[in-house]
Amino acid sequence: MMDVKKVFSILHAFRWLMLVFCFGLALALLGFAAVFAIKTYKFLLAVPTMDEVDALLKILGLIDSALVAGLVVMVMLSLFSSFVENQDDDKSQSWLSSMSFGVLKLKLASTIAAIGAINLLESIFEAGPLNSNNIMLLGGVEIVFLFVVVAFAFVDWMGQGKSH
Repeated sequence: MMDVKKVFSILHAFRWLMLVFCFGLALALLGFAAVFAIKTYKFLLAVPTMDEVDALLKILGLIDSALVAGLVVMVMLSLFSSFVENQDDDKSQSWLSSMSFGVLKLKLASTIAAIGAINLLESIFEAGPLNSNNIMLLGGVEIVFLFVVVAFAFVDWMGQGKSH
């Protein structure tokens, strides 16, 4: 019969496999940064010939990319902080370790809602006839995202009230 402490210690060592996912996300972020740099370069070259709406759409696309990149970084850091970083070490108290899970969920949901809002704005401002069904669908999805953010904030607020 195996000792419970030994089993826990073996299972605890498997947390280092999460580094594979962290590095994979870091490499994906590097590739995404290259795509972002190319999009920015093309945007800057086209600025003299753009009208205001087209420039706004391109800038919204860049903002959307920046939010996605921030989301990837947040997930990478939270994976590392939650699973890999040695929680017993007093020196490992990083700013992310002190962030509650509720706050992280709220930040993730808020970022996803912002990305959805940007996509909705891009659909509305795109040239051509407006497809009201598509805009209503995107608007409905955005409302659901906002309800999720509000629900996460409410649950976090209720949890803070019970812990104090």
